[in-house]
Amino acid sequence: MIADVDDVLRKMLIREIDIKGNEVDIAFDQPKREWSSRLSKPTINLFLFDIRENLRLRGAEQYSKTTRDDGIVEVRRNPTRMDLRYIMTAWVKEAEDEHLLLSTALMGLLRNPFIPADLLPERLQDQPSSIPLEVATFPPEAGPIDKFSEIWGVLDNEMRPGIILTVTVSMDPYSPALFPPVKTRQTRFVQSSGEDKLEFSKAMITKPESHTYWSIGGKVKSEKYDPSSLTIILTEKNQPVEINEAGQFVVDKVLEGEYHLDVLYNKKVLKRQKIHVPGPDYEILV
Repeated sequence: MIADVDDVLRKMLIREIDIKGNEVDIAFDQPKREWSSRLSKPTINLFLFDIRENLRLRGAEQYSKTTRDDGIVEVRRNPTRMDLRYIMTAWVKEAEDEHLLLSTALMGLLRNPFIPADLLPERLQDQPSSIPLEVATFPPEAGPIDKFSEIWGVLDNEMRPGIILTVTVSMDPYSPALFPPVKTRQTRFVQSSGEDKLEFSKAMITKPESHTYWSIGGKVKSEKYDPSSLTIILTEKNQPVEINEAGQFVVDKVLEGEYHLDVLYNKKVLKRQKIHVPGPDYEILV
């Protein structure tokens, strides 16, 4: 992704400065003394010196949750917003020409508060929002830029006028966690003397269990009918079963065995579905 941002910045400068042929080079090398001594023509250098998460853009919610049509819940960690910071410098023999080239590049980048969409490569086209480009601004948090002059000491080169560029991109290295829908839940009841928690724990082991009750969840699917217009009846108990707009329903507190669910439209039975509790699936096609 960093290489993609480099390529976009190169294309932006070529277009904004209207560079013809190879009259001006655009480099991303460390501007060390050895490097600058080998330059043979005007060069704009973009030195990436700092990479860190943009904590100001980190939301309060770290995770997002969506439910698929098949009922599977997808939990995904939100993408991380990363700041890539560059120092842009111009390298020309004469100071006047250097300042002219640097100011021309500055004007071109200031015209673009966001990275132009038509310059984005395929790997940057899935960003959740436009990619901001901050030009000639100092970051609010502490970092290497606080000691700007020391950077040139580390690079072993003479200090030159430089412009800070900050590109903020979203990175999503996380795989989603998938949770299948709960279709069957089992419930048992026991009696205890209620004297204390210890006695209750013993009762859980020694007292005979009551009947086992089940709660089941299913879904009605139909290409002809809107699920919100349908009703469901548990036939053996003549019990209405609530169904939501997505066609999902839950039947609570039934014993193990065979049952029938009637699906009705305008009080007319469209389908009677036999189900077994517990069972692998409770999907009804109408």
